[in-house]
Amino acid sequence: MATEEIVSQEDKPSVRQVLRNTTFMVLFAAQFIENIGRAISGLAIEFLVFELTGSPLLMGVLSIIWLSPFVIIAPLAGALADRFDQRKIMLYSNIVSALASVGFVVIYALKEQLTFMKIALGQASAIGSLTFQPTTPNYLHVLWPLFILCFINSSSAAFFFPSRNAYTRLIVRKKNLLIANSVGSSVFQIATIFGFVLAGVLAARSYLLSFIFDAGTFAVSGILIGVILFIGKKPPEVIREKSQNLRQEMRQFGQDIATGYRTTLKYPKISYMLIIFSFLTFSFGAISVLFIVILQGEMGVGAEWYGILQALMGTSGIVTALVLMRIGKIKRKILVLNVTFIAVTVSMYIFAVVRNLPVMAIIMFSYGIMSVCINVPSSTLIQESVPYELQGRVFGTQQLLQGVSQLIGMGIVALIAEYVLPMYVLLASSVILTIAIALGFWYSGKRGLMGSDYPEEILPGTEKPVASGAPGLSMDE
Repeated sequence: MATEEIVSQEDKPSVRQVLRNTTFMVLFAAQFIENIGRAISGLAIEFLVFELTGSPLLMGVLSIIWLSPFVIIAPLAGALADRFDQRKIMLYSNIVSALASVGFVVIYALKEQLTFMKIALGQASAIGSLTFQPTTPNYLHVLWPLFILCFINSSSAAFFFPSRNAYTRLIVRKKNLLIANSVGSSVFQIATIFGFVLAGVLAARSYLLSFIFDAGTFAVSGILIGVILFIGKKPPEVIREKSQNLRQEMRQFGQDIATGYRTTLKYPKISYMLIIFSFLTFSFGAISVLFIVILQGEMGVGAEWYGILQALMGTSGIVTALVLMRIGKIKRKILVLNVTFIAVTVSMYIFAVVRNLPVMAIIMFSYGIMSVCINVPSSTLIQESVPYELQGRVFGTQQLLQGVSQLIGMGIVALIAEYVLPMYVLLASSVILTIAIALGFWYSGKRGLMGSDYPEEILPGTEKPVASGAPGLSMDE
C-alpha cells in the first residue's frame, strides 16, 4: 500500500533558520578564516619541500605526516568529544594550531642559517657552541622541525573536527542538518577559492608571507571560537563514574572507543559508507602524493596555477552546496554516494593519463562537485542516524578509517614514486577503486541500502508510523 508523508510547513528544512543561528554562523565564520590560513600554509609547505628537495618520496613523507595524527588521535578525539565541552576542545585545538603556525614563521625566517648549519660536536661538548659554515646546503635541519610542526598542526585538527561535527548536531535542528552541512561545505569551498588563490600569490613572492598570514588567521578564528563559549549552547554534562587511577581511566577510554566501533556497525548504511569511503581515500592517496609532482615536475606549473586549479574546485563546490541547500533533504544518500563514487573513479583514469591544463581544470572543477556530494550526505547521514551522545565517537571512527586507508595508500605511493611513473601509479589506484566501487554498488543494491533514509512515514488519517527502511533512523528532532 502506498504511503504519503505528511510534512507541515514547520517541519520543512529552512535555510533561513540555519542562517539566523548565531552560534552556527560564528562557528563557521571561524572555520572560514581558519581554512584560508590552512590553505595558504599547506600550499607553501608543499612547494617549499619540493623546491628544496625535488623528491617525490619526501612529498609522500610530508603527506603521511599531515595525515598520521588523524589515525593516531582520531579514536581518542572522538571519545573526548563525547565526554567534554566541545567548545573548549575546539578552542584549545585552535590555540595549538596557532602556535604551530608561529613555528612555521620562525623556521622559515631561519632557513638560511639552518640550511648551512654544521654542528661541531666536539666544540659543542666542550663549550656548547654551534658553528655556521657555508658548506653544501643541508636541508635536513629545515625539514625535520618543519615536519614536527606539521604533525602538531594536523594533530590539533584531528581533535577539532569530531567536536565540531558533534556540536553542530547540538545547535542545529535535525531537519536542517543537510542545509547546515551544505553551508559548512560552502564556507570551506569559498575559503578554498580565496585561500588557494591568495596562497599562489603569496607563495610566488615569499613563503614567509604565507606563514605570517596563516598565523594571523588562527588568531582571529580563535577569538571567534572563544565567543562561542559565551553565546553558544553548552553541551549536556556527561555523568560517568570517576576513575580511581590512570589504568581505570585508560580502560574507560578503551570502552568508549569500542562503543564508537560498535555503534558504527549497528547502522548498515553508515558502516557500508565508511568502508567504500576508505577505499576511495586509499586510492586518492596517490593523488595526494603526486599532485604537486605532476604539476610542477611534469607540467612545469607553478604556485599560481595550483591556486587557480584549487579555486576552480572550490567554485564548483560552492555551486553544488547551494544546490543541496535548495534541495534541503536527500532521501537516498547511499544512492547519491554510489553514483558520485563512480564519477570519481572515471575522473581518476583521466587524471592518470592527461597532462593538459584545460583538461586538468575540468577535472578539478568536477572534483569540487563530487567532494560536496560525498562529504555533505555522509556527515548528514551520521548526524541524523546516531544519538548525539555517541556522535563524537562515530565521527572519530570515520576519521580513523579514512586516515588509515589514506595513510596506507600514500605510504605505498611514496615508496614506489621514485621508481614508477606517476601515470602508472594513478592507473593502478584507479583499478583498485573500480573493483571496490563495483562490488559496493552490487552489495548495497542487494542489501537495499540505496533505499530511503527516512523509514517512518505517517499514513493519511492515522498517527501510526509505518516502517519502510533501514533500522535506527528517525524523523524526530
